[in-house]
Amino acid sequence: MNTDSGRTLIDTWFPCAAVDEACSNRSGSGLVEKAIFTWFASRPIAQARAAVATALLPDSAYVRQLVDGAVRGEPAALAETAARISERFPDGRPVVLDIFSGRGIIALEAARLGAQAVGLDLSPVATLAGRVLADYPLRDWSAEPALPWRESDPQDDALFDQGAAPRLIADLEVFLAEIGRRTQTAVARHYPRNPDGSLPWGYLWAISIPCDGCTNRFPLLGSFVLRYPYNRTNDLGQSLRLVVHDDTWHTEVIDGPPEQAPTYSSTDLGDGRKRKGKSARCPFCQQVHSLETVKAKGIAGEYRDELLVAIDTSGEAKRVFRSPRPDERRAATMVDLSCLKADGPLSVVPDEVIAAGNVHTVMASGYGYRTFGELMNARQALQFSELVHAIRSCHHDAIATGISPEYARALAAFAAATLARRLRRATRGCRVEAKGKSDGTTQNRIMVSDLFANEASLNFQFDWVETGPGSGPGTWTSLVKTGLRPYEAHIRGLRGTPARFRQANAMRLPYRDASVDAVVTDPPYYDMIEYADASDLMHVWLKRILFDIEPDLFGPKALRTSDGLQNKDDEIIVRRVHEPGRVRHDKDFYEKSLSAAFLESRRVLRPDGHLVVVFGHSDPEAWKRLLAALHDAGFVVTSSWPSRTESGNTKVASVKVTITIGCRVAPADREAATAAQVDREIADAIRPQVRNWTQDGLALADQMMAAYGPAMEVYGRYSTVIQPDGESAPLERYLTLARRCVREATALRLDRIPIETFDAITRFAVFWMRVHGRTVVAKGEAIFLAQVDGLRLENVRGKLLAESGKGFRLILDPPTSVGPSSAEFDVARALAGAYISGGTEAASLVLAQWERPVDDEHLWAVIGDLAAQLPPSDTIAKALVALQRNTVTIKNIARGLTGSLPQSTTGGHLTLFDVEDAR
Repeated sequence: MNTDSGRTLIDTWFPCAAVDEACSNRSGSGLVEKAIFTWFASRPIAQARAAVATALLPDSAYVRQLVDGAVRGEPAALAETAARISERFPDGRPVVLDIFSGRGIIALEAARLGAQAVGLDLSPVATLAGRVLADYPLRDWSAEPALPWRESDPQDDALFDQGAAPRLIADLEVFLAEIGRRTQTAVARHYPRNPDGSLPWGYLWAISIPCDGCTNRFPLLGSFVLRYPYNRTNDLGQSLRLVVHDDTWHTEVIDGPPEQAPTYSSTDLGDGRKRKGKSARCPFCQQVHSLETVKAKGIAGEYRDELLVAIDTSGEAKRVFRSPRPDERRAATMVDLSCLKADGPLSVVPDEVIAAGNVHTVMASGYGYRTFGELMNARQALQFSELVHAIRSCHHDAIATGISPEYARALAAFAAATLARRLRRATRGCRVEAKGKSDGTTQNRIMVSDLFANEASLNFQFDWVETGPGSGPGTWTSLVKTGLRPYEAHIRGLRGTPARFRQANAMRLPYRDASVDAVVTDPPYYDMIEYADASDLMHVWLKRILFDIEPDLFGPKALRTSDGLQNKDDEIIVRRVHEPGRVRHDKDFYEKSLSAAFLESRRVLRPDGHLVVVFGHSDPEAWKRLLAALHDAGFVVTSSWPSRTESGNTKVASVKVTITIGCRVAPADREAATAAQVDREIADAIRPQVRNWTQDGLALADQMMAAYGPAMEVYGRYSTVIQPDGESAPLERYLTLARRCVREATALRLDRIPIETFDAITRFAVFWMRVHGRTVVAKGEAIFLAQVDGLRLENVRGKLLAESGKGFRLILDPPTSVGPSSAEFDVARALAGAYISGGTEAASLVLAQWERPVDDEHLWAVIGDLAAQLPPSDTIAKALVALQRNTVTIKNIARGLTGSLPQSTTGGHLTLFDVEDAR
């Protein structure tokens, strides 16, 4: 067979160093693009550009140099790379398809390189993000007439020079400003101005509940700190005081630190200990209400929204808290949403029901909030409803004055994206975020926290902040600025053909056979993010704006379920919690569905086309499912390239390395091979890679992930791999083998003693320590690490691994006993424990009882390696270092003790009690 036919760069080379470098800077990391539209797990620009370029271009020294420069962002290299791609393909090609396009980063880079870029995603929210990022800004809008409000736009606070800014940016600044003005006018009577004419920045609210003891209502407050002090400016800070009298309460704002404990917090058990979970304490009668009781009151409809504080802006940025005036209290409680007129077929405020049991993603649903509209209080919902109306009316007026429907759609889409971004700063999940310290040593800035507790969950707060229609963090004015600036940076110098984005199911691609040159995609990350559930809040508001502006995404014929939310049955993820009435999204579903998507990719690929998959996950089970899906779809891995992408991109991601995997359709004439032959080839392929990865500073955990690629390259060369029993070797065998090869090829600071000469328990423990240290590890990872050494989880659970609800951690405490058959690792930790309790004599007793040569190189190598892995301040580490320093003394004492131990300890195991008795 001809394995070189159709080979491109991805098969032989990838600009790993350039990707790593570019992902650490703003232009290559994707942070600019991430600021434009809210979506999840953003793909770094540099890695997407490298994946597309290497999938399309043939290998040569000059092309490598070009692509390396393009990935680093060199304009000349980028232009030349695009020219080379254009030369290689006829007009209308190459076609690059991303079947899980998300935010649209891969399609953007394909378009930038001159390809016909197509992005598909099941989510209409993600599809809109792609259009905003890689379709509308690449179109020529120069022939469009002027917007009707341009002359009235104030120039003194303009973000950009209207004559120099790109046309889309210049018009968006005018368009968005008009939306802000119309919204502010519409809600004016509900947000009274201050005597000086200014608008408060925001308002602090809290939920109150009736007490089960005295029946009085009281607010649930997690903190009384409003603003920390700042010594440099003589700012004392501000706090909240809760005043109770008879059966009523009110709040006051005071200068200085809080005088009271929060009404909703962890219960203090004394001695510095606190009860797990939080509870609510009534300030009237001190009755304590458990979290379950508090939740039950919400489900019973007993929550009430209470306005506590107004927040003004003093000077440039200082936030000043004060009690609301009577007119402000009246305005906050006089909102009647039923009087609002619907602008289209949908309710004014979203009445779509949050899925039952969805408390792990939309947390408020666990506290009695049933619809997405209820995630705001009434006045917040009013403000968002008026924003929707203002966007739609500005869109209508723009068309009425001659703007083309396409351009008006582009303007409305970015406005809608800005509203979606504001949702992150204007719901019950957003609290006042007071930056600073109680001692006043750091600056005391005030922010509004993000709705997303992480990239996968919508937070919920009993006390939260409402940002007003004026200016300041989280307001429309602020979010326009923080969105337009990166959009202008994104558009400046952008070249290419507009990418096309379509809402579609990856398992049923709407394209003909052999029509695509490359499929480059970043599949859903297994169980990390439930994309549709996490974005449904954006979806319900976006469709109220765009149901007839982007009808293919948000109109009545869009792919949507009967509940009015996004399609989740076909979402290729693993759900952490199965919810009633839904398809079960377990591991088998993920693998089967991903295989179907890859099979469709194979159908639409041209015979010489490539599939490139970008993936990263810390759980080996996720890799097993991904690679099995590729294999079942008829693809073979031709290469794999690790890149440090996630840490530079998100700053918080748990997966710091992702792998770019090159794949081709499996040749029909592959031969069979024996398991022994494939085992040798895989080991030979991984060993030199480990040396390179180690030199590049790749962590062991990431090396084991990266090793799957070379293993699958070898595995894919053969039609089947036959084991000695005649059965076909399963894929899982080679994932385990890949990890073992990394371990065996890595110098573990064991004086370069072959790792195979240590016992299985010690191999497992030492390697665990090198990879994970004392951190908690998920069950799937623990199982795979045990399998590397032929162990089962049952062999090490309780003895070597302590189990908790979050996973497993390595036990370094001394074992209860040691004996002649004890593993080197057990003796090492027993020696450490004995030294801590009794010094060199106690350690010598343990060593003598082991009945192995006191200078056994395996034992002392393990002691040295463990000491090197633990932090110097660790108690066990100090004992291990002391053992090394006193090695000669301990060995000499142990030699003298051999044969003279107490009768109770000979011929058996020496317990820790025996050590004490022997002394």
